[in-house]
Amino acid sequence: MLGQSFYFRDNPAYTGHSPQAVYEQLWFQDRRKRLRIRGAIAFVALVLGAKLASVGIGVLLGIVAGGTDLIYHWRRHAATAVWRRGQRGDRRMARILRLTVELRGYRVLHARSVPDHGMVDQLVIGPTGVWLIHNEAWSPDTEISVYGDRLFIGKSAAARTTAELRDRARRVAELLSRELGTEITTVPLVVAHGGKLPWNPISVGGIVVLRPHRVPGRLTRQRHGYHTRAQVESITEAAIRVLPIGGRMFPPHW
Repeated sequence: MLGQSFYFRDNPAYTGHSPQAVYEQLWFQDRRKRLRIRGAIAFVALVLGAKLASVGIGVLLGIVAGGTDLIYHWRRHAATAVWRRGQRGDRRMARILRLTVELRGYRVLHARSVPDHGMVDQLVIGPTGVWLIHNEAWSPDTEISVYGDRLFIGKSAAARTTAELRDRARRVAELLSRELGTEITTVPLVVAHGGKLPWNPISVGGIVVLRPHRVPGRLTRQRHGYHTRAQVESITEAAIRVLPIGGRMFPPHW
């Protein structure tokens, strides 16, 4: 993987356990602590509400504060589900695309092979352009950042990987342009399932790194081309011809 977990790497108590298993153990061990903190938050909100307004308002604020803390931790745990299952996010991203952009006329091809350039997780073709999606699942402690003009995953620079992804997107564009006799541009997106990523998507060297839930909006609002419905179908047919289906529906990490 581009990045990996640093959870207690040198702690002999966890030797022989995968990072995913360690994370699960720590999560359940901290359950009582989370409940105590949640109860304290709800109690403080209740007291403040009762003093500033009324007992009824205090109870309502306590419920809202406790519920907000519950939702926050639930979302943090849910965000690591793909990584904890040893997956890369292909299935999750396929489901998101199927329930969003595919309903708006976008076409999605899965697990396509680019001759001499690896695999494409999803190729999305729509009115706003052609997008190449690459999925990655990182542990929750993995920092995803940009220093200068380089992308870092954890403590490691991802220059080689980003270069390969740019080359892959460029190759797909070349194949489609040659097949159709007109210029086609392909934009690569890296979808981060887990890890520590800033709220706003990261853009470096022509590659955008973003969260799964932000992908549909990116595809529909960030236009890098204009295609009619007939052109979308034509590009899709060309992609089917020049990009064969990969060996597996949801390929492993490259």
